[in-house]
Amino acid sequence: YADCVSITFERQKKDERMDTVTQMAPGDSLLCRVRQWAAVIKQIRSYSGTTNKTQVSAVWRHGWIDHITSKMMTNALEAGVAAVGYEKLGIKKGEIGTHSIRSGAAMATYLG
Repeated sequence: YADCVSITFERQKKDERMDTVTQMAPGDSLLCRVRQWAAVIKQIRSYSGTTNKTQVSAVWRHGWIDHITSKMMTNALEAGVAAVGYEKLGIKKGEIGTHSIRSGAAMATYLG
């Protein structure tokens, strides 16, 4: 595997454009961001018609490449919270967003 991965964010919520962030491989194979990104890219490149320019939001659905937006993810998270309910989760649907995916994924990776 590589020693690092660089990710370019075309547009972030603070209206920053073309911001490239480089993450170094931590040496821990379980929490290795470089390996995780390699797996994402490998999956996307397995889709017919993808190139090195295909965005990481790409998914294969209904026989073609589609892109998942942050709004779609937020809607799905809010629907999940509403379905399970505040009583069980202790959070309201307005308190969850795409940041929850990042922190939840990191914790899930760590806990195995």
